[in-house]
Amino acid sequence: MAESSESPPAGPRSSNNGKRPGARLVMISAALGGLLVLVVSAVLNWPSSENGSRGVSLVPGAGSPDDQQAAASPPEFEADAGTCLNWTRPDAGDIRKVTCSEPHLFEVTGTSDLQEEFDGRAPFPSVEQWERLKKQRCTDVAIRYLGGNFDPNGRFQVGAFTPSSRGWENGDRTLHCGLQQPSPSGTLYRFTGTVKKLDQSDIHDPGTCMGINGTSVSGPVECSQPHSFEITGVVDLGEKFTEGYPPIEEQDKFLFTRCQELTAQYAGSEKAAEDKGLTVSWDNLTQQSWNAGSRKVNCKVGAQLPDDGGLAPITGSVKAEVTVGTQPAPSEPAPATPGAPASGTR
Repeated sequence: MAESSESPPAGPRSSNNGKRPGARLVMISAALGGLLVLVVSAVLNWPSSENGSRGVSLVPGAGSPDDQQAAASPPEFEADAGTCLNWTRPDAGDIRKVTCSEPHLFEVTGTSDLQEEFDGRAPFPSVEQWERLKKQRCTDVAIRYLGGNFDPNGRFQVGAFTPSSRGWENGDRTLHCGLQQPSPSGTLYRFTGTVKKLDQSDIHDPGTCMGINGTSVSGPVECSQPHSFEITGVVDLGEKFTEGYPPIEEQDKFLFTRCQELTAQYAGSEKAAEDKGLTVSWDNLTQQSWNAGSRKVNCKVGAQLPDDGGLAPITGSVKAEVTVGTQPAPSEPAPATPGAPASGTR
């Protein structure tokens, strides 16, 4: 823990560095190892009745030649921008329209026509091509749909339903874009309401513990399980900074004090985190996130492995007994079906 408010440690920052199309990169604070967590959202097949040429199954590797077509009679519907979709099966085979006031996995933002880039002789795109197309095309669609107020570092990420390989062979070149709420493993959390009216700030309720996979952050877990961070508070930077975007240094100076205060209130004493070997840290907002309307950030506690080895696994809440591991947590493989509904909610 830093000793002086004049030199606060840098808080974690969220940004897209473009290393992998469609990926969301979350930078953890320098004090906690500068780790990167990669979140890749799913690419799905769009349901249609076009002679069975398009299915509803998840494409495990969007670009696989055998798309594992779902039932012989896929649902027959078109979904306009603003439509909300939900499903319960891992392969999305039971996809259906719901009102946006119900919990759902996907909010349709519009379509993007790929005809100019891929003529009738073009081969079915690879995984990397689909991710690039989703990132580029669906981000533009989301920005238009939200009137320019899309936070690419926020709670929601772009997703897409694509033609199947058979649909592609029959000339289908439409990418159906939407917004979704992915977990770090690629599964999708349900959300309620339209993104147009929801706060896009990437925050969690105090008391949420974020899981750990190796030395990387994963989705929320019970605090009795090994985890990377425990959320101790949420700060609205808009209440402090009323005259425009605050530089990171100004955010850090304010959050250093405010997150210490919130953590002390949450944990029950000013020294609770330090006495248990935990460090207080926080998130920062980028200019892009601020321009999109995001104002809130997390305060949290975590720990570092010896010799700057990355994030340490923590068991137990800072409110009670805590064990800080000295070895990396086990690394779990990615799930076989990204895009499947996640367990729990956000």
